[in-house]
Amino acid sequence: MNFKVSVIVPIYRVEKYIEKCVRSLFEQTLKEVEYIFVDDASPDCSIDILKQIMLEYPERAKNSKIISHISNKGLTVARNSGLVQTTGEYVIHCDSDDWMEYTMLEDMYRVTQEQKAEIVTCDFRMVYNDHYVDYHTIDWSEDKIASLCNYIAYGWTVLWNILVKRDIYVQNKLKFFEPDSAYCEDFNLSVKVLFHARKVVHLSKILYNYNQMNVGSIMRSLNKKRCMMNR
Repeated sequence: MNFKVSVIVPIYRVEKYIEKCVRSLFEQTLKEVEYIFVDDASPDCSIDILKQIMLEYPERAKNSKIISHISNKGLTVARNSGLVQTTGEYVIHCDSDDWMEYTMLEDMYRVTQEQKAEIVTCDFRMVYNDHYVDYHTIDWSEDKIASLCNYIAYGWTVLWNILVKRDIYVQNKLKFFEPDSAYCEDFNLSVKVLFHARKVVHLSKILYNYNQMNVGSIMRSLNKKRCMMNR
């Protein structure tokens, strides 16, 4: 199958949340999706839960890979491990305690085709125990420098709401800094992929749910939150 989108999902200590994440991925309305799960030596039952859910979605399981680290290497290394395995036309990252709206990949991929965009961004929702907050990300213009300045000033320089043409990663040899950094691991790479894109389009639609309830996960470290909030 020629995949339209590859999704990279690092996994570490998310046994309470991974089922919701994986079901949201496997129930995407877009069919031509490749799933790259990276087990970063998770010590809990996260991978067992993933494998059990895969049995319920055999067609999706056929298009899934599980990459296993012998030891815990951190989020950026896990994402890089997934990135080199992708074969899809476009790539997106998903944290394993978050979840996507079911039309997210189809909606974003459709924009790439309709507007000949190399990157499409979308809006997102921060979900707390008793409420949620919606975030509407910036629009993009033909002035790349001005748009990048607006993007950096906005503060939410993340990759899980950015669908990127895989050629941008490959041709420019882009990846996350290693070893893992405790601060703003998305920032450097998100700015680089946006800089190299010939056309970026903002889809004004909330499609990604950012879980604020998993305070114990390494992918929800306090350092990461502080960095994003204080920029």
